[in-house]
Amino acid sequence: MSRVVSMTIALCVARVALAQNGSPLLSMDQAVAIALTRNHDAIAARLDIDTAQLDRVQAGLYPNPIFSYTLGNVVLGPANPQGTPPTVIDPGAFGQTVHSLGLSEVIDVWAKRNARLRAADRSIEHKRLQVQDALREIVFAVRSAFADVLREQSEYSLAKETRARYDETVRLSRARFAAGDISEAELKKVELEGLRYQNGEIDAEMELDLARQKLAALLSLGEAAQLPMLEAEALPDAKRTPYVVAKLIDQALADRPDVQAARVAKLLSESTLAQARREAFPDISLGLTFTHSEFTVSGDNPNSLALSLSLPIPTFDRNQANIGRAQVDIRRAENDAKRLVIVVQHEVADAARKALRSDRLLDAFEGGMLDRADSSLRVAEKSYKAGAVSLLELLEAQRTYLETRAQYLHALHDYRQAVIDVLHAVGAVDRGAK
Repeated sequence: MSRVVSMTIALCVARVALAQNGSPLLSMDQAVAIALTRNHDAIAARLDIDTAQLDRVQAGLYPNPIFSYTLGNVVLGPANPQGTPPTVIDPGAFGQTVHSLGLSEVIDVWAKRNARLRAADRSIEHKRLQVQDALREIVFAVRSAFADVLREQSEYSLAKETRARYDETVRLSRARFAAGDISEAELKKVELEGLRYQNGEIDAEMELDLARQKLAALLSLGEAAQLPMLEAEALPDAKRTPYVVAKLIDQALADRPDVQAARVAKLLSESTLAQARREAFPDISLGLTFTHSEFTVSGDNPNSLALSLSLPIPTFDRNQANIGRAQVDIRRAENDAKRLVIVVQHEVADAARKALRSDRLLDAFEGGMLDRADSSLRVAEKSYKAGAVSLLELLEAQRTYLETRAQYLHALHDYRQAVIDVLHAVGAVDRGAK
């Protein structure tokens, strides 16, 4: 039995019902696309890029010029007489004022603005990679939740199918009891077993609803009722080329956004260090001052210009703390990058091995185990109908069939999740994530 056929059997009830009702089916790629558009965590992550871009705008701004006005030579007490001979004995407090208008500006002779812009550009690049990694996590969460819903759909379909088949067994048992072929005690056992399958169907429906609620929340849908039924994608062929761990690790170290972000984090720290070292240089300010004096009797020129040059002397504050902090950030970034490489290697290897084990388990089920369990149940049902086997033998065949199908669905989910884990570990988010 091929893997595609097996998945079709696992979800046949749900797909047939949807086809009859004309309801749409939601694929995994569509779910991912919806999440990347509507998920509020994804929206918030993209807003971080806007914040980083505004930080660059701030880094590129020039300092504002400084305007100053000074009113001087306000007389306190008796003022000097004015004129020759003195004509005004007491000119008053504001009779001999001196007005000064000044304009100064910091001159970026050390190219501090360029250093800030380089650091801001690195910060934007780093933030973009962090956002891509956040989206990768969202894609992983959506795919995993999608796989959970597929599993619950399959188990719910199996529960409904089992109950329908057992209802036929109950009907036959009642007919045999009416004919006197079985005792009332055996009929009660059959009916009690039927109640167990009814409860199993109710539990499966509840688990399906919970899984759909989780997926709907990731897609930012108001409730699971807005979520259509899901479409199961065909699994890769059983004879496909197995995962090569070394190649997957190389691909992950080249493609994963968190790995790239770790590399850029070191460059960002180096740019921040260069900026901090430039900030230690004193800012040079040039100024122009216009002075108007009303105290010309003292020899002042009525109007004059003055040029000024000022800079702080870096005696105590040489930006030591920020420089030291940037140096620590460089060492931290180097350590984080090395640690992440080890983490990625283990994540990829573990995901690939899990996929390989799940694939082998599926092969065991699809190699004939499912067919044998189904055939055994059909033979037991026919034999029970003909009175050739006992109730205990029928129930044993049913339990074997259900356990086999449930184990198969579990293995199918494990393999699907393992493939999702490999995609997540490698960093591949191209299926609807871009």
